[in-house]
Amino acid sequence: MFNQNLAIVDIETTGMSAVRNRIIEIAVIRVEKNKIVDKFNSLINPEVSLPYFISYLTGITEDELDKAPVFGDVSKKVNKLLKGATFVAHNVWFDYSFIQSEMDHINNPFESKKCCTVRLSRCLYPEHRSHSLQSIISRYDFATKRRHRAYDDAFILWKFLQKIKKEFPKEYVQETWERLIG
Repeated sequence: MFNQNLAIVDIETTGMSAVRNRIIEIAVIRVEKNKIVDKFNSLINPEVSLPYFISYLTGITEDELDKAPVFGDVSKKVNKLLKGATFVAHNVWFDYSFIQSEMDHINNPFESKKCCTVRLSRCLYPEHRSHSLQSIISRYDFATKRRHRAYDDAFILWKFLQKIKKEFPKEYVQETWERLIG
């Protein structure tokens, strides 16, 4: 984790199924040698209607999405940030499956090592009952202006990784990390 390239990812979607639903917002924070070297955030036009409850949860409107690029328009930038990095997300399979699905739609297959920060939290903090992103925000009093927005949630994961590095011996964190991505 300390010397690996990371792509910290968060997405917002039209629903829970990567097969039936689409991405409406994506954020990727590229980390190299434990420093943020690049970042990307964009609304994505899903080319389907936006369910009201998703708009209510995220604050993203149908009008904003109508003006946004489709995934194919941002895929080169996303690919650049993901290439050669471990894909890091909270409930990683959710985000990863949506990215894979979107890449498949444009005939650009995607594969990467991945690490789930929920599982990382469970391994390092077994004394806590909940490992949701909201629990982590509350536990460490992390400030965020726009909860359930891709960049803000991805940045919380960056803060969480920094907190872990301060609280645990480097070797222990690295061993746990390797076990999770292995």
